[in-house]
Amino acid sequence: MCVSLGSVVFVTGCGTSGQTPQSLTGVADQESESSAAEKSGVGGSESDADQDQTERVTYQSGMEIGAIPMPFEVADVTGPNKGKTLCYRCLYGERPVVGIFVRELDEPTTALIQKIDSEVAAHQAEKLAAFVVMLTDTPAEVKTELEKIASKNQIEHIPFTVFEGTAGPLGYNIKQDASLNVMMWEGVVKANRAWQAGQLKPDEISEVIADTRLMIH
Repeated sequence: MCVSLGSVVFVTGCGTSGQTPQSLTGVADQESESSAAEKSGVGGSESDADQDQTERVTYQSGMEIGAIPMPFEVADVTGPNKGKTLCYRCLYGERPVVGIFVRELDEPTTALIQKIDSEVAAHQAEKLAAFVVMLTDTPAEVKTELEKIASKNQIEHIPFTVFEGTAGPLGYNIKQDASLNVMMWEGVVKANRAWQAGQLKPDEISEVIADTRLMIH
């Protein structure tokens, strides 16, 4: 009797006892080839996962992948360094870092910061770090509001800071119409995503979180 399941034919009582049917041999060969390809990197399943997650982003702002972030100073508003002027790029050094540059803090942006805060808490062993940089021409006027937002949303692992000047730090290439620019680096830039006002969607938040896997494993 021969029973067909799709393209695979199981043969019983057809005079082929002790031999592997050719159709099954083909499937086994394909599986072996597929397994070998995965192990050797052919087919790209592993290498694709390691590729930069921002290749499909249409709105471009910020540093290019592979660029080296330059030092810059900010005024710290929350966290252990509250009240100090310092360089987080220098402080964090070669650690995996998420730099969150904002010109406004709407609900989706705040939700993203909350998610990244949770990631930082979960990856202390990998020394993942992050900081928020508010780009503004009036830093004194926004500090109180930033403190309120951090407290209300229980942001505990990401300091909120202000940078004087809406253009942003030299070399970071943040477009003037970018409301949010998230850049991740570990010595060099690993990922970069940016949005204009009101463009950040909930599903894109999970994509940003996935980008951290380019730095932590």
